[in-house]
Amino acid sequence: MVGLDNGINYLFDGEEEKYVVNSLPFNPLKNPDQMKQLEKDDSGVQFSHTLDEQIGGQLEAGFTLTNLYEDTNGEGRLHELNIPTFIATRSVK
Repeated sequence: MVGLDNGINYLFDGEEEKYVVNSLPFNPLKNPDQMKQLEKDDSGVQFSHTLDEQIGGQLEAGFTLTNLYEDTNGEGRLHELNIPTFIATRSVK
């Protein structure tokens, strides 16, 4: 079982209100503004990955996807709009 962020969380600021503030992929090692944002929020270093990389990588490694579940942040504007931002997959090998 794997829990994944689908990347949407990285697009918006902390309030998730109106403005897209980041491009994808979110890579603070290549984008100094993204690193400053993480430092300001005391969020450690984080990266976004495409579904191609995340799910495709599982399949390329020989796993068989047996289930998939999407969920919201559980709070905030994206949750209020019922926008799923996380994915869980179950795979077997």
